[in-house]
Amino acid sequence: MMKGTKRYTPRKAMDTATDPYLNRQSPRENSVCRQCGAVFHNKRWYTSEQARPQAGKGGIDVLCPACQKIKDRFVGGVVTLTGRFLAEHRDEILKLIYNKEERSKQYNPLGRIISIHDMKDRIEITTTTDKLAQRIGQVLNKTYQGKVTYKWSDDVKLARVQWSR
Repeated sequence: MMKGTKRYTPRKAMDTATDPYLNRQSPRENSVCRQCGAVFHNKRWYTSEQARPQAGKGGIDVLCPACQKIKDRFVGGVVTLTGRFLAEHRDEILKLIYNKEERSKQYNPLGRIISIHDMKDRIEITTTTDKLAQRIGQVLNKTYQGKVTYKWSDDVKLARVQWSR
């Protein structure tokens, strides 16, 4: 390998021990999500682009855990954005958040944004996983600085992230 080039191996970002949507019985190999097109292959969910050759071969139509969470409104993370900077750069910040979700889906297609509530003085984002909420807070802090706080609940796997500037 050449100096300066790294091969990134996606790692499993889901904690199957505490996520009730992942503890259910695994779908049949090569099953396809009828909502988003994700494919279950080798005990993992892939985007349809990543698993195109396997898609639909012997599998059935199912609902992937992320689409089921969105349907049930089962929140894994809540990101709250506030501050005067937010009002001045709202569109730019939302574009950064959507880009972060798209990049994140390449490594874990089960990490998605459930909803974005754009209120007068703040934006509240709900996500399917706590990790995506954490990553949104990290990318906002890295890009725009400001103040970010993270809080995880003990009883249920939920992250609360607050960013302001």
